[in-house]
Amino acid sequence: MVTLGCRRQRANEAGGVSDTATTPPAAITAAAPAAADTASAPPEFTFDQRQSFVQSIRQQLTDIDREIKELSAQAKSRGGPVSDRALNNVRAARRTVDRDLSRVNAATANTWEQVRQGVTRSVENLKEAIEVAQPK
Repeated sequence: MVTLGCRRQRANEAGGVSDTATTPPAAITAAAPAAADTASAPPEFTFDQRQSFVQSIRQQLTDIDREIKELSAQAKSRGGPVSDRALNNVRAARRTVDRDLSRVNAATANTWEQVRQGVTRSVENLKEAIEVAQPK
């Protein structure tokens, strides 16, 4: 048997007969599904659950608005640890969440997933802006 450096072919040979069909590595082994991280991942909502989704986001925003108020108070104090620029970024991100959230009621079944992802992304961006603005 002569092999020309093709390890894949050699691995597929059985009883001197070469198997030229190759199976992609992904098809050989099925990966186990990743465990869902329910602590940080937002729940999945279908189009029929729009109001539940909005309620969930508004609940998160209640806590977030409290954090923004605290940051604002820290920025107002003379020489406060929170910069005006960081606070302006937080407020802009908060307005983006409101804008995206207002699109939920106009969403159709066809656009729902895109709208839902936009709102979720906006909330995540707002949380990141707050994290950046926090005094170190």
